[in-house]
Amino acid sequence: MFHGSLPGNVQQILGSIVQDWKTDDIYVGCSGNYTIERMLKGCTSARLHSNDVTVYSCLLGRYLSGQPLDVRVREDYDGPMRFVEKYMTDDAGTIAVMLLLSKMALYLTSRSNPYYEKMIRAYARQFPELHAATKAKMEKVEPFISSLYEGDVCRLVDEVPPDAGFICYPPFFSGDYEKMFRAIEAVFDWTPPEYDMIDKDKIHAMFEKLSRRKYFMFGTNDYLPEFRHCLAGMSQTTNRGVPLYIYSSSDRSRIIMPRQLVKSPPFHRLGPDEDIGDSMEIVQLKSEYFHALRSQYMNVHISPGSETASFGVLVDRKLVGVYAFSAAPTLANWDKYIDTPTMYLLSDFPVAPSKYKRLSKLVLYAALSRESKAMAERLANKRIRSLTTTAFAKNPVSMKYRGLFRLLNKAKLEGTDESETDMSKIYYNNGYRLNYGAAMGGWSLQEGLELWKKKHSTTEGRTET
Repeated sequence: MFHGSLPGNVQQILGSIVQDWKTDDIYVGCSGNYTIERMLKGCTSARLHSNDVTVYSCLLGRYLSGQPLDVRVREDYDGPMRFVEKYMTDDAGTIAVMLLLSKMALYLTSRSNPYYEKMIRAYARQFPELHAATKAKMEKVEPFISSLYEGDVCRLVDEVPPDAGFICYPPFFSGDYEKMFRAIEAVFDWTPPEYDMIDKDKIHAMFEKLSRRKYFMFGTNDYLPEFRHCLAGMSQTTNRGVPLYIYSSSDRSRIIMPRQLVKSPPFHRLGPDEDIGDSMEIVQLKSEYFHALRSQYMNVHISPGSETASFGVLVDRKLVGVYAFSAAPTLANWDKYIDTPTMYLLSDFPVAPSKYKRLSKLVLYAALSRESKAMAERLANKRIRSLTTTAFAKNPVSMKYRGLFRLLNKAKLEGTDESETDMSKIYYNNGYRLNYGAAMGGWSLQEGLELWKKKHSTTEGRTET
């Protein structure tokens, strides 16, 4: 029902720490979708106080604290969702409208195309049923927040009583949620709070203030050596995933790490001196097979995401590479550059070593094939037109994707200090972040193999990176 979530492992650590707090009030900064508050109400009797600045979080916070929403449809709005006004007869109905608008954000805020227009019409046609179901869920939620501070979290820290607890898990990334907020603000007329944009320096200064309190807790995806004396917990959701650090005044440490099942797949692999065969196919892999292959062949400094499905690329029944799709919802949109809807290529890599310098391109030929497109559409339960992916490279182009994929966007990264020793941070913060896209279904698997043999089956020259 709500967007985003704090990992369950981190919630366990937070809950175990708060149970030892002897305070009547706990303040939560940057409440977001109120995951922390919803967790806290089950493990403490302290009064809960929330904070945020976005239209989504402020209106949700008003509802969860029993305040009037004070929102209406904008008088100057003349878009396709004007009809939602008749569903905003009470607070539960209004919140239900907001939640549905947030789910439609990609279609409402992107450049119009036939697919997005079709999705908007489908939502409008089904809106009575969707709204009724969402409203019924919200009506079951009783107010459990004592107060809501709509404003700058850094100012809130200065106003909280010294004997109260304070928890803050500030956002680390921005971008996707802006579309969600824009979709809501385009329809809703509300008065936003005044606040300054938060950055790393302000977050660090806020952490300094929090660390001097008796009851405090803050989370970050960075290890902060200056606060190592109050490191109270660490968690990872997946092996080699981004670690999450919890800092607190607690005198006990907690660590929750994943247990990932790995198993060698039942395929022979292309040997270092073997020639490529003549018949290519793709087979869906079990998660334990994909995890084992990813750990063996992928750059160890890449933080892996969670795949929706993974596939082995076989030639004459010998494994030559692997790729994986993610069908997770996203507000990212590239319809100015490629045909949409898209599927995200989460991972792709060849087996190694081999005699071929561009074997990775054969994996991409397989991923873009008609057979792969059918697999993607089965996963997404809708038509898929293109494949998108992200690469991190020292140069403003990735040789692996060049020629098959179109460069959609590139960003020069800030770089890291010379003293930085974390290779994962160096990987993700130096050089360029490159977004690529390509149409799917331009050839069959067999045609893709023949194209690769004709263009890329060299055994000499520079290896792709």
